[in-house]
Amino acid sequence: MLKIENYSLTLNGTYGQALPVLENINLHIKKGTCLGIAGESGSGKSVMAMSIVGLIPKGSIKSSSGHIYVDGIETTNASEYDLNKIRGKDVGFVFQEPMTAMNPLMKLSEQIGEVVYAHNDSVSSKEVEKIVINSLLRAGFKEPEKFLDSYPHQLSGGMRQRAMMAMALVMDPKLIIADEPTTAIDAELQIQLLKELRKQIDDNGLSMLFISHDLGVLRSISDDIGVLYCGNLVEIGPAKEILNNPKHPYTADLISALPRLVAERKLPKPINGALPSPDSKPSGCVYADRCKNVGKKCWSDRPELKVVGENHLAACWNL
Repeated sequence: MLKIENYSLTLNGTYGQALPVLENINLHIKKGTCLGIAGESGSGKSVMAMSIVGLIPKGSIKSSSGHIYVDGIETTNASEYDLNKIRGKDVGFVFQEPMTAMNPLMKLSEQIGEVVYAHNDSVSSKEVEKIVINSLLRAGFKEPEKFLDSYPHQLSGGMRQRAMMAMALVMDPKLIIADEPTTAIDAELQIQLLKELRKQIDDNGLSMLFISHDLGVLRSISDDIGVLYCGNLVEIGPAKEILNNPKHPYTADLISALPRLVAERKLPKPINGALPSPDSKPSGCVYADRCKNVGKKCWSDRPELKVVGENHLAACWNL
């Protein structure tokens, strides 16, 4: 359903410098499966997601290479007209910040209904209302009719996040791109939403790219997990294998940084240092300056993904 082949993206910096934010990304999502993407803020997760449907402003792109396919249709360098045929209909997008993604001057029914009208000229207003209500129900709204005339500022943060989910689901797309969709909602609603999304994947063959910094969330919904660091895919494989038997030092450090149950008597171990700026990446392994097992070769040569298990790949010289 989604295939990214050797995709690299370099953006223009504030002072004209080249910012290589994505480097040689290779991944795919099969129909009816969910790929989770993990990594710290600044790793390039959202940029990769927006690149899939051409949401990166053209003026900010210095160069790009490689290919991105959605259900066999290439979206790299596609026209805005062709991309608009895909957005909303074939690909639903749940943005990270619903308050800034939603139009503050449009009622909830208008915002979600706009997606329906954009892909169906002959639908009546009554039909659109039924479709919108059904979509809100699927996203976890109780008595959605009460919120149809509400503006975004009249909804809680959790409701806005669910409204974004309803907007993404309204046209029954083949692929959902969810960028931190559970950040603004409480734990109970988070569980409900994840169950509903997983149900859509299992029952309706929906495919999903699910971005989150929360590995616990990714464990509950993902079939596979990819780990992104400084614009590089450093590990990818089956979710259980990644979380139970990580091969890349960065993945292992992310897992060690997770809060543990009190009964385990293990304190989380924060990762020392910070991500390098895109214009000052090491020439070798991008994780070299934070890795505990760094060697001489790690500083000079960039490792490539290699097979370390069944459908499990990692990029590390120490494997």
